[in-house]
Amino acid sequence: MTDYSPGVQHLAEQIGLDPEHVAHATRLASRTFARVQVTTGMTLDQFRRLFTQDRHSIVIVANLAMRHAGRRDDAQLLMDIYKASAGLTPYQRPIHTGVGTLPECHGDRHVQEAVRILTTAGLPPIHTDGIHELRPGFQVLPDDTGSLPGWVFIAPDPDAKARTGFAGGDLGYLAVMNWAGWGVIPERLPGGLYAACHPDHRDDPFPTS
Repeated sequence: MTDYSPGVQHLAEQIGLDPEHVAHATRLASRTFARVQVTTGMTLDQFRRLFTQDRHSIVIVANLAMRHAGRRDDAQLLMDIYKASAGLTPYQRPIHTGVGTLPECHGDRHVQEAVRILTTAGLPPIHTDGIHELRPGFQVLPDDTGSLPGWVFIAPDPDAKARTGFAGGDLGYLAVMNWAGWGVIPERLPGGLYAACHPDHRDDPFPTS
């Protein structure tokens, strides 16, 4: 049995691959990108710091690993999610009111960011006028208590369970948001919602009043 480094194992868990593919991608990438050499020997804490500070290197390794595993669509998906979350897309189509969230939640910055990331991942957003559901899909809601700044809550779309791939299944929502750099709670909350915390609040997700 091959003994993989914590960084390789953790990245493999994040993108749902056998560590063999990540190790291969790391060796391949390190020939060109010296910075990613650290993924072979870093501790888990070092990996998490690098993912926050220099995600581009990690995304390159993950993209190569997905391609090595024969999952070219998911490889591109990882890159698209990264670009959307880092604001690197050349043009961001405006999100119309009632798409992905209720009209009264449309102006919330964190909700808009979450909707943009999820739609970039190919997940279908709800279309609603606030009273009627015009088209089914996921729905993002802000924290309305004021005690959890930076948190959003996601109701998956009705067809989530039938999808496969990186963003497939209900847990695909958590995989996408985690890959975008958000903190997530790895299980459903009461009411069937998933919770994600914006990167700006990851270091203090549950502030005390």
